[in-house]
Amino acid sequence: MNVWLIAWAATFAAGALDATSPPGAIPTSQAVPPGLALGLHWQAGTIASQMDRDLTLVPFGKGAVFVPAMTEPLDEPPVSVWQHGERVAEGTTGKRIVVLPGSYQVRLGSGAEEQRQQLPVEVRELTTTVVPVTWSGLAVHVVDEQLTSVRQSYEIIRVEGREYVGVGFGADEQAGEPVATWIVKPGLYKIVRVGESYRARRDYATVRLMPGELTHFNLVVDAETGDFQGGGEVPLEEVFQSHADGFWGRMVVGADGTLNKRENVVGSADGETYTLRGFVDAKMNAEILSNPLLLQLQIEEGQTRIPVGDWQKSQDRMDIDALYVYRLAPWVGPYLRGSGDTNLVPSYQRFELPTYVALKDAHGRPRQVHAGATRQPLARSFGVTSTKEGLGLNLRLFKASFGESSVRVGAGARQRITNGVFQEVDDQAQDVAAAAALGQSVETYARVPFSSQTGVECTWVATGRITRWVLFNLELDSLVPFEDRENVVLEAEGTVTVKLTSYVSLNYVGRFLRDRTLSAKDRKEQDLLLRLSFEIL
Repeated sequence: MNVWLIAWAATFAAGALDATSPPGAIPTSQAVPPGLALGLHWQAGTIASQMDRDLTLVPFGKGAVFVPAMTEPLDEPPVSVWQHGERVAEGTTGKRIVVLPGSYQVRLGSGAEEQRQQLPVEVRELTTTVVPVTWSGLAVHVVDEQLTSVRQSYEIIRVEGREYVGVGFGADEQAGEPVATWIVKPGLYKIVRVGESYRARRDYATVRLMPGELTHFNLVVDAETGDFQGGGEVPLEEVFQSHADGFWGRMVVGADGTLNKRENVVGSADGETYTLRGFVDAKMNAEILSNPLLLQLQIEEGQTRIPVGDWQKSQDRMDIDALYVYRLAPWVGPYLRGSGDTNLVPSYQRFELPTYVALKDAHGRPRQVHAGATRQPLARSFGVTSTKEGLGLNLRLFKASFGESSVRVGAGARQRITNGVFQEVDDQAQDVAAAAALGQSVETYARVPFSSQTGVECTWVATGRITRWVLFNLELDSLVPFEDRENVVLEAEGTVTVKLTSYVSLNYVGRFLRDRTLSAKDRKEQDLLLRLSFEIL
């Protein structure tokens, strides 16, 4: 019996490996021929190496179609297999698509359905038919003059026949976002600004694509206006890759004038003020497991002069954020984040007249009084330090030419570390009586306690562009504590920016915080800023 089984298997294998196999058909048990070394300059590697990495099994009675990948398969258009006008299978490049033996048509490429290439293939049992590479690949990297990635859209037009191919989007490569690969017919292509036609005489670039080749193209734009400033083909080693240098960074410094309105903000006085402010905005990333760890530092310092009084601190914040997303696919992956913010210099509440100040501890018990005080310390240096940690799932909801949005859901923790921090509370009867005896008004302050919470966190981030001059950002961050579900922590920050020139912009910033462990009242901030900024790194 065993002898007959061995003889049958040998006969079957010989038939599968005969010379009548169609061109490009590779028996699953046979070594890949030297001709499949095509792709030495592809990011995905040679066809032979791609087939070695693919662990898809081809069972008895079936064969497979293999469309080589030039880059990451998920960054390339999907592949479909058709027979007699019906789609019978679909998949990605760089991976076997298992089908029954027979004649098929493989459809692949960017653009509309009628623009996709249609290639005939013949599939035999227990063989992998490799589709000959007759197409070209194009990866457009949208950058500014400092080679920093820019989320700018563009359109691609095939010069021959003036055929419109589609709209592309710049990716934040420093944040680990992948660049989509165009799979198109070889030829000359024109890259134009969105809304421009084939006849555009400015804001365009051209690139010639050769069959079987992957072309990396740097499109240089003005990040403020969206104007094209240059472009051209670049070798792979000049394309941004964080793993090449280990890290990437940039720094922006600037100043602005501000009209402020404060209400129930711990560490700051209520009311409207005029402010001069300076800021530092720095970003850096370092690659870990082929995905970037994003680091951001923001420092804001402002001085205010009220109609009656001296200059005093109005804005004081140092914020450090770290975010790591391991992308299982371009749109989903687990995340790990941590952040902290604090104040750098002390703050005070100044009084126009000598005031009776009563201080309480964190539980409302009398601590001490100061009769005839002219000011009250609200926070020491590094007095209010808040930290956040989170772990969960990151999802990209959408990405379009006008904006993008993502959401993070997971387990989170919040801590408030206070050091000599006081907030104003309602007057106590005994304080009012004591102050009246001295002929002074009374102000009562209570120490802000340390707090810590853990729960379920949810963060929604959205960015958008309304014309090339108006941009907006919105971030909503919430925490539902495990032990006190009614006291949800809610934090929101929205920004609207109107670009006036490449260095000057008008900005509106609104912030909201509801955290009953910090204050019984909601914190609200609104800023209107005329900002002057320069990138120094």
